Amino acid sequence: MTSARKADGSPESRAVFGGSGVAGFGEMFVVGIGVALLSLPLVTLAPAFGAGVRHFRAHLDDEPDSIGLLATRGLQAVRSGWWFGTASVVVIALLVLNAIGAAQGVLPGGAVFAIISGGLAVVVAVAMLRTAALWTPGARWIDLWREGRAVVIDDPIGTSLVLVGLGVSATVVWMLPPLIVIAPGLVVVSLVAAERRRAATSSRRAA
Repeated sequence: MTSARKADGSPESRAVFGGSGVAGFGEMFVVGIGVALLSLPLVTLAPAFGAGVRHFRAHLDDEPDSIGLLATRGLQAVRSGWWFGTASVVVIALLVLNAIGAAQGVLPGGAVFAIISGGLAVVVAVAMLRTAALWTPGARWIDLWREGRAVVIDDPIGTSLVLVGLGVSATVVWMLPPLIVIAPGLVVVSLVAAERRRAATSSRRAA
């Protein structure tokens, strides 16, 4: 939990790892483990990240951020978004299998088809994550998906941040496999950073 306040007593919204950096870093580990546990069925991957992003944003905004609330948010997201998580995982898995099959010569197309399939898998994964980052309790996942697809294209810098987060997480897990339980926290941080940057950009344009 955090306690940063503005002079007038209202909550102070902090940048990612800004202000209380150590607390933010610790919260990243907590969120990473929580998302990893919620993602164990795999088909709950998208809702798990949605809950993780919502929880980390609450931490930065000095809102309630207990572990119990993380679990509650996770269950809320899973109940409403299990179908979206299932569809996303199935599509990504099929594309990855196509890429592997083409690379090994099992499917026609060879390296070109493997690259295309692998690239599409990454695109779908990023779109899934950016959709999940928009989740709030009560939101309809079909509406989030429509907005998430648009965000991927309309916010290329934010999308690049998410790609970097995925790349760093993959590298960390490759170097130290046991850290797979906290790697989701790195992705959550990249998603929050992307959304905060997008919100700030929109505010400047509207001013």
